[in-house]
Amino acid sequence: MTEESTVSSRTSAVEGKISSVSARPPVNRAGREDVTMSSRNSSSLDPSRRNLNGLTPSGVLRRRERKWIEMVKSWDKTMKHNPEKVKKRCRKGIPQSIRPKAWMLLSGAEHMKKKNPNGFEELARGEVDEKVMDQIRKDLHRTLPKFELFKSPQGQGQADLLKILRCYAVHNPTIGYTQAMSDIAGTLLTVMPAEDAFWVFVSIIDNYLPNYFADGMLPLLNDANIFDAMLLETLPDVGSHLRSLGIPSLTFLPPWFLCIFTRTLEWSCVLRVLDIFFFEGVKVLFRVAASILQLTLGSPSQREKYPCVSDVNDLLVRELPDE
Repeated sequence: MTEESTVSSRTSAVEGKISSVSARPPVNRAGREDVTMSSRNSSSLDPSRRNLNGLTPSGVLRRRERKWIEMVKSWDKTMKHNPEKVKKRCRKGIPQSIRPKAWMLLSGAEHMKKKNPNGFEELARGEVDEKVMDQIRKDLHRTLPKFELFKSPQGQGQADLLKILRCYAVHNPTIGYTQAMSDIAGTLLTVMPAEDAFWVFVSIIDNYLPNYFADGMLPLLNDANIFDAMLLETLPDVGSHLRSLGIPSLTFLPPWFLCIFTRTLEWSCVLRVLDIFFFEGVKVLFRVAASILQLTLGSPSQREKYPCVSDVNDLLVRELPDE
């Protein structure tokens, strides 16, 4: 089996596991309660389940689109009285045509944009420390380099990316800019226009991952400790293997969480993770991380294959190819 096919298998399996998690509706968008994995097997991605009532896959997609369109029309009512419906539909995957609007609504960015109708352009006129701007410019060409959108220094993709990151530095000068932020902003730009992407980006950094990017990154350090404890409880063999090698989750978790797996999983899976993340919050990142470890180190033969610190680090930290 080639490395590419192995990655595809791993990605498909991760998609299955994140679709099958069982959780309560989040207390808030960054809720960390109930981060353990469900042991149920997923069927939502089984191709045989995509032809319900004799529909072709394209027919299923059109039906999902219609359901999402109707749900968006009565969004506030649905979220208030039937959030479980929204959660289930997010887990099935948001149709591509609906995803920009859905992410805006799920993240609260739609409300922020309406509350600040000229905010994006006003922030674009603000002053930014030149050291911050230098770091942003250095990272533009490193962001999602395999995407045509970001390849040209003179292209619209890099221009929009620069504007979003610059505007955020004006919006929150305490945080300003750190490297992983460009991957999140770039991912959003592949889905939606720059202004919408900016407001979703603000919601992610300020609400979903508060202070993850601040000096010291204390919330991230705390979450890494929580993940270590969760791993010993839910995947004790994997947790014990990592502990015996002296590999804390801080070795591999920060690039996964800070980039929301944009450098780790294939693109279709990244989008599916975000579909669920915007409804259920950061606990989704815990589950995806645990799923990756289960798929790569879950069996005795896999752990025997990676007996050394360097082997495990290479396995978990390396960047996977885009689709």
